[in-house]
Amino acid sequence: MLAQIQSDLFNKALNYRETHITEVNSFDEFKAVLENKGGFVSAHWDGTAATEEKIKELTKATIRCIPLDGVEEAGSCVFTGNPSNKRVFFAKAY
Repeated sequence: MLAQIQSDLFNKALNYRETHITEVNSFDEFKAVLENKGGFVSAHWDGTAATEEKIKELTKATIRCIPLDGVEEAGSCVFTGNPSNKRVFFAKAY
């Protein structure tokens, strides 16, 4: 019974996480999700601290996670348009 409870809790948490991540491809989408939906925003980032700092200044969102198992995909940073090969998760702290 304990194993079933653990499994149910894990699956509930996993489902919650997956339903609260929104993938965006532009800075306008990025801001809209943060303002209207909340949760985590999956977006391309160019890998520089300066870009992260500017995004934080404008939206109050910071990088929360760089997924180790994230899919390598060519893209453009949502803020600068510079090349990016992976998405990261941004969110606001409340």
